[in-house]
Amino acid sequence: MNNSFDSVYPDFLKSGLGRLGELDTRRELVALFSALEHFRADLHQQNSGPGILAVTQRYVAGLNLFHSTGFWLVNPADMNFDLSIASPEGERMNLQKIIDVQIKSGRFALALRRSSPVFFDSEDPALPAKGLLHSLTLSTQAVGMFCGMLQREMSLAQDVAFSLLSLLLGGCADAFASLRKTTQLTTQLETLAGLLPVCAWCKKVRSDTGYWEQIDRYFSNHSKTHFTHGVCPECKIKFLAGMKLERPLGTVKHPARGS
Repeated sequence: MNNSFDSVYPDFLKSGLGRLGELDTRRELVALFSALEHFRADLHQQNSGPGILAVTQRYVAGLNLFHSTGFWLVNPADMNFDLSIASPEGERMNLQKIIDVQIKSGRFALALRRSSPVFFDSEDPALPAKGLLHSLTLSTQAVGMFCGMLQREMSLAQDVAFSLLSLLLGGCADAFASLRKTTQLTTQLETLAGLLPVCAWCKKVRSDTGYWEQIDRYFSNHSKTHFTHGVCPECKIKFLAGMKLERPLGTVKHPARGS
């Protein structure tokens, strides 16, 4: 599936939150829960990181909390956090400056240890604003970090909106974990489905690095397959039939009496 995404459900978040102050809120709560269910469905239809972020950004925008947002993902190569998507794109440099300040202040590390928003005031006189950090974390594994710069006028249902934000970002982290598992499984299947160079004599397999290893070790390293060993009937006849045991198994030779 491509990364294009079009759905009316992000707007449900905005309309539902805007009307929570009315007397009858049950209908709006149903709309919010419906939007969350569609959010999860929209996420898992994506087969790429940019697609997952695009869907998440659209739903986060529906909360009507921020005037600019950014998503930083962990780079597996060096474990640094790279800014993957900024909205609007013109705020990319400003968002990166803000994050650099939060890293130095220690709030970035604090947010990584939490599953709730960490609020901060911008320390740049040229960019006076309030914002929040929220980790993209699944269990204890951090996938990335979200940063949002708050609008000056907050909605009356902002507490509910912040709770929904945590749900949205948690779903985003879960989608990334599922994507990585799928990618890993696909890679393993492609490896096992390809041609394996096998030695014609000893039956060892040559790995991608040029190292020859036993076939059971090769499959254990490239898949979740575990081996047990036994002796097939043909090998049992071939190798064990001609063997003569000095004594039956389980017997003990006692020394001669008087010795």
